[in-house]
Amino acid sequence: MQRRIYFIALAFFSILYVVLSAGDPFFGKVFLKALPIWMVAIHVFLTLKDRKGRLLFIGLLFGSAGDVLIGVNFVIGLGMFLIGHLFYTSSFLHQWKFQAWKLAPVAAVVAITVIVANSLGAAPKVQPLKIPVFAYMGVIMLMVITAIFRSPKSPAVWIGAVFFLLSDAMIAINKFIFPIEHESYLIMGTYYLAQILIGEGSIEDNRRSASQA
Repeated sequence: MQRRIYFIALAFFSILYVVLSAGDPFFGKVFLKALPIWMVAIHVFLTLKDRKGRLLFIGLLFGSAGDVLIGVNFVIGLGMFLIGHLFYTSSFLHQWKFQAWKLAPVAAVVAITVIVANSLGAAPKVQPLKIPVFAYMGVIMLMVITAIFRSPKSPAVWIGAVFFLLSDAMIAINKFIFPIEHESYLIMGTYYLAQILIGEGSIEDNRRSASQA
C-alpha cells in the first residue's frame, strides 16, 4: 500500500511540474522541480544500502542540485549534473558485464552524441561554453554506456540513461542551435522518466536479485 502511494505521489509531482514548466516562475517552483528527484533519492537510500546504492544516491543528489542551480548559473548547474553522472557511472561499473549484443545500442548512443557534438561545434552560441559542454557530453555518454553494460537483465536503467541523453541533447539543441516547440514538456518529461527509470529500475533489479538468491 505504501509503495503504491509513493508511486502515485511520484507520478503526480512529476506530471505537475511538467505541466507547469512552461509557465511563469513562482515561489517554490525550482524546489517543485527537484522534488521528484529527492523522492527517488530517498527511496534509493532506504532500499539500496550497498556501495552501488550509495553511489547512485549521491548521483541523484547532485542531479537535484543541478535542477536548482542550472537556472541561476548554467555552468555550475551543468557541473552538478556532470558530477552526478560520474557517481552513476561508478555505481553501474559495479555491475559491468560485457555482452556483444549490447554493442548495437552503444553504437547508437555514440552516434547520437557525435551528431549533436558536431552540430554544437558549428553553433556560434556554444563557443564561450564549448569546453564545459563538450566535457559534459563525454561524461554522459560514458554514463549511458556503463548503464547499458550493467549485468541485470531488466532494461529499465539503461533505457532511463538513454532518455537522460535525449533530454540533454534537446536542451543543447534548444539553447544553442534552434528552438524546439514545446521544449519544456519534452525536456522535463524525458528527464523525469530518465531519473525514475534509473533509480527505481536499480531498486527493482536489486529486489529481483535478492528473491533469486
